[in-house]
Amino acid sequence: MEFLGFLVFVGCLGYVSAHRTFSNEERLLAIDKELEIARRIQSSTLPQGVPTLTGLEIAACYVPMSAVAGDFYDFLGLDEKRVGILVADVTRHGVPAALIASMLKAVFAGQVTHAHDPACILSSLNRSLCGRFEEHFVTAAYLFVDLEKSLLRYSAAGHPPLMLASGAGGEVREIEENGLMLGISPEAAYSSVEIRVGPGDRCLLYTDGVFEAKNAAQEEFGMSRCKEFLETQRDIPAARFANALLDRIAGFCGHNSARAQEDDITLLVVDFV
Repeated sequence: MEFLGFLVFVGCLGYVSAHRTFSNEERLLAIDKELEIARRIQSSTLPQGVPTLTGLEIAACYVPMSAVAGDFYDFLGLDEKRVGILVADVTRHGVPAALIASMLKAVFAGQVTHAHDPACILSSLNRSLCGRFEEHFVTAAYLFVDLEKSLLRYSAAGHPPLMLASGAGGEVREIEENGLMLGISPEAAYSSVEIRVGPGDRCLLYTDGVFEAKNAAQEEFGMSRCKEFLETQRDIPAARFANALLDRIAGFCGHNSARAQEDDITLLVVDFV
């Protein structure tokens, strides 16, 4: 009787264990399904292409570290000579960051009348985010391109500097015009800078996942490597340049092997032709 009782006891334990395992697998499958739906929804909020303007070539690359990400970019196309470009990075990762990025897109889409004024754009985005979140803030950079005047207007909110490679001299400049990150204070003020450009110039907008990417030794890819790559790869088209830079980062960090990507990566290349 003791032996039979022990068998029954072991059988019951096995049943409970199997039931819990099956239930956990069902939950994981449900979570995976929801994340896949979230990934598709977020993907649909990103631009399905880049604006086409005579005299301008734009390439965009977006590489999330997980199913959903906090990086975001979008365009405000005014006409065949003028376009606004926004790149943003929500602090932290995962679904909350992705939801904030989606909210940012909705607000940005309504800024067409201010597209020529980067400081006004960032102020509007900042006011829309303030007071809504306690632990999430947004870094952002906005670039307005006016091909008719060969002019750029640029402003940023706690974001890495714009890189501008000169087609004439080949030098790379870091242009920083920063205010507070979005969502910290409704009174935050932003300013913009005007930059003259010409044929052969190249702009690089990006999130911090580009230069903060680390290898196995915890060494960052860094701004200096990014600038060097921009200086030495001046002759390849924008799309090829963007893909080549991503390949260089992946090779440096070992993303092509077993090492996982540690942050979202977004970069936009703007060439004046």
